Amino acid sequence: MTPIMKSRLKLLLIAVALLAHPLSVEAHAELDRAEPAAGSTVSSSPSQVALYFTEQIEPKFSGAEVRKGASNRVDRGVSVSGKVMRVSVGSLAAGTYTVTWHVLSVDTHKTQGSFSFTVGK
Repeated sequence: MTPIMKSRLKLLLIAVALLAHPLSVEAHAELDRAEPAAGSTVSSSPSQVALYFTEQIEPKFSGAEVRKGASNRVDRGVSVSGKVMRVSVGSLAAGTYTVTWHVLSVDTHKTQGSFSFTVGK
């Protein structure tokens, strides 16, 4: 094998090793699912809205609100355990509700979002 071929083979092996080595990906706590589900219609009022995230979240820096319309806030408290945030809502009247959430994952990345669901009809 010539020196040029050895050099090229060495570069090829380095490139393959770099491509085969998994890259470190910084995860964010994204909303995986919710109960009631985003966009769903439920026949009766849930007592809480449960938000399930893809990563563990920091309770002190995470929260959510549930509103009916632009100004009528109906949530009564938030609790966080691991990857789950639960928002107490009591008894909801028929109508459409918007859930707005923000979280800080334990790896310090912030995410936020919103969705709606409907009670009744």
